[in-house]
Amino acid sequence: MLNEAVACLAEGVVDDADLLDAGVIFGTGFAPFRGGPITYIRDIGADALRAQLEQLAARHGPRFAPRPGWDNPVLR
Repeated sequence: MLNEAVACLAEGVVDDADLLDAGVIFGTGFAPFRGGPITYIRDIGADALRAQLEQLAARHGPRFAPRPGWDNPVLR
């Protein structure tokens, strides 16, 4: 879900990180106390999560590869 949230921002599907967070919280039931996927990425660290995705991709294939957009400054 985090990887797709990053891709949605990068591709312009959503204009604003806060709108993305709100949409996921209200639309899917993402834990509100986490603040949404972008806030969660900021809290854990974009670089750490991207590294985890790269490890998963190396072990389980390209479906886990980080999508474009992980270098977006809004994630920091």
